[in-house]
Amino acid sequence: MKMKSLPRSAWPAIGSALVLGLAQVSLLSQQPEISAVPKAPASSNSPIVKLQANSEAVNQYWTADRMANATPMPLPRSAPGTVHPNALMRSTPEPLVTGPGARPTARLNVEEETPTERFPLSQGENENLIQDEAVSPETTPFSYELPFNNYRTGINNEYPYTTIGKLFFTIPEGASEKAGDYVCSGAVTLNNHTVLTARHCMFDIATGKWYGNWTFYPGWNNGSDAALGGGWKVNFAYTWTSNAPNWYWDIGFLSMHDSTGKGCGGDSGKTIGSYTGWLGYAYGGDYTQRQWNIFGYPQGAPFEGNYLYQDNGATGIVNPLGTSGIVEVGNPQTGGTSGGPWILGFNPGNATDPSPSNNLFPKNFNLANGVNSFQWTSPSEPLAINGAEFNSNNFWALYVNYVKVACR
Repeated sequence: MKMKSLPRSAWPAIGSALVLGLAQVSLLSQQPEISAVPKAPASSNSPIVKLQANSEAVNQYWTADRMANATPMPLPRSAPGTVHPNALMRSTPEPLVTGPGARPTARLNVEEETPTERFPLSQGENENLIQDEAVSPETTPFSYELPFNNYRTGINNEYPYTTIGKLFFTIPEGASEKAGDYVCSGAVTLNNHTVLTARHCMFDIATGKWYGNWTFYPGWNNGSDAALGGGWKVNFAYTWTSNAPNWYWDIGFLSMHDSTGKGCGGDSGKTIGSYTGWLGYAYGGDYTQRQWNIFGYPQGAPFEGNYLYQDNGATGIVNPLGTSGIVEVGNPQTGGTSGGPWILGFNPGNATDPSPSNNLFPKNFNLANGVNSFQWTSPSEPLAINGAEFNSNNFWALYVNYVKVACR
């Protein structure tokens, strides 16, 4: 059977925390009133900040061998009934809010791009399954299997592809995942020093343990991203740290050091956004008729983790299997793609790509509007990925409070 393809047309006065080497310490702060920002109840959700010191030690830790052998972070899997409806969701969508991104202003050496190619996906006994039949977004909602078109981009040195990269990190003993070195995906978003990713690439909600040792490689292309400044180190991490089991909060921000391995936001060298640019953002609005270009570095079989993959998908199911604030899309990507961005109004500009601009949002292009988050089990749906709707009380409330401590 052939899959169909889409037309290509915290809250806080933050408590400080200090991390020495790989030790991890964090403090939970109290939650004051914040005007004009919807507030999650203190009993159900709070954010924590985690500082990461000694970027040179992190730099020395991530040898080529360690990065090559890092385990792809498994896409979390949840059974229906374990992901509860979100009590903070509105009965009707809130207004759509968007903000622009920016193109890069600095450049190092430019490397030759690899050719773009379609990815032949195998499913069961059907070999070389390629999505090539058009379906209109107006036919939504769909039922599983959801439409998608997934392929390797081969484009890494042109905006907005430059914003997307691999996120390496270490999970400590005692977390729900086995201790060791892991890799997720992420993207420079919102400003010139912030990486957006999934909470589960930063923090273990089951045990309350922080991960650490983060380093982010934008534009990763088979082990090389020299044109974008190499691996960038984290100043601090910021995410929601409760409300399990609810994937509506699976969003986090990493504040990146400058090119010197210290400072932030341009006070000590160039910012990561100088080389990559950054994505804009979109939150709120009606999620029932949206089309995204979804990116990540899947590494679990049958993918290899060395290249950026692009999934063109539309809203498949809103609030699947009794959830709220969750969207499911067709996406065959595997472990390692967690935290990769869902982009509205995708516009590759002059980059050579078979997917044209998505003109559903013509006023602002290249807007982050979700991240790869989790899959279902019972029923098992390996050709679909779920992500949280970005709204004012999960995405924007987290960011508003994050910027209060950014570059501390």
